[in-house]
Amino acid sequence: MQLTAQRCLSVLVALLLAASGVARVRAEDGVDVGTSLFRETGGPLHMTVLVPTAQASVNLGESATFRAGWTADIVSGASVAVVDAPAANVDAISSATVTDTRHAFSGHFELRDGLSALNLGYTHAFENDYLSNAFDVAASTDLFDRDTTLSISYARSFDGVCDLAGSFDPVMKPRMDSSKGCFSDAATRAERSLATHTWQAAWTQALTPVLSMQLGSSAQLLHGFQSNPYRAVLIGKTAAQEHHPEDRARYAVSAGLRLWIVPLSGALSGLARAYRDTWDMTSVTGELAYEQSIASGLRVRVRGRYYTQTAAAFYSDDYVLAPRGQYFTGDRELSPMRSILVGGQMLWAVPEDAKGEILGLLSGLDFTLKGDFLHTYFDDFHYDRAPVPNTLALIATFEVHAVF
Repeated sequence: MQLTAQRCLSVLVALLLAASGVARVRAEDGVDVGTSLFRETGGPLHMTVLVPTAQASVNLGESATFRAGWTADIVSGASVAVVDAPAANVDAISSATVTDTRHAFSGHFELRDGLSALNLGYTHAFENDYLSNAFDVAASTDLFDRDTTLSISYARSFDGVCDLAGSFDPVMKPRMDSSKGCFSDAATRAERSLATHTWQAAWTQALTPVLSMQLGSSAQLLHGFQSNPYRAVLIGKTAAQEHHPEDRARYAVSAGLRLWIVPLSGALSGLARAYRDTWDMTSVTGELAYEQSIASGLRVRVRGRYYTQTAAAFYSDDYVLAPRGQYFTGDRELSPMRSILVGGQMLWAVPEDAKGEILGLLSGLDFTLKGDFLHTYFDDFHYDRAPVPNTLALIATFEVHAVF
């Protein structure tokens, strides 16, 4: 399911660019539950991903909090089996059924002293063809009467990816047709490793009582198996499993501004992000959002985002006519592409009663509803002669946060 996981991850990361830096966790006992739906469709290709989540927070005194969480990716759909297989029209695109479920369990421990916080966490995730163990540490502090916030974080993951067993010349290696035997049958399946290091830093500054800014940076180093074993590319008359470099370094910087418009009880925000990696890909993102208070406890937010990127150095739309060295890919996410996203969000904080309670049990109850529409343009990517059909996606999220 690697193709689906990478695609969904890229979408979710793009949707959350404005949240760079380390999130500060509320020091309270509470429960968060929610679900997100990602739906992409077009021609014979479609993908549906349902992501339920649950998290519980427990205070261990005034200066410590423990959080435990669970999330799942429930995937169903169809993906491309052989890129550049004869496809004069959309209906002729070769596809393969994709069904899988990924579970991730996490635990985080936070220490704080009123101005600073230290978070330590661990996440274990697994699915039929992928295993992951990840550790993370994050620290943040407030300075100058809380006008300045500095945060840093580091994450390290140890992943295992299922692949065909045996040694192959890359141009002769077939794609894997299913996850059958993964992590259990050493004769037909092998476990390839992928190591990831991720660093992030952010500086948030109140410039005036109504204007704040945030500057962020991130870096990521990956080493190991980064191809999709289910996807093949035509190399001459051979359909070979795509072959990516084992090493990749990724860098990004971002800058954001937020202006509170006091007479309107609203806030206008903007974000710009630049990215580059050692596969020679560059990208630029711009986002503009407006948030408005409608009534006591009710807020709405609308946003628009534009994204554009260049292709990886080894990308080609036809490796028979235009090879690019020893590496080759069938990943449309490594081609030149653009996307436009528009969306909205509504948050309702249920008012407290005269005793400061909600339903006689809770001290806080929030509901959040989000919806985003994403249109992606692939100007240089085709399945043989057929254009990419599934360029439209809908992302919807519903969340509930309860505080005891």
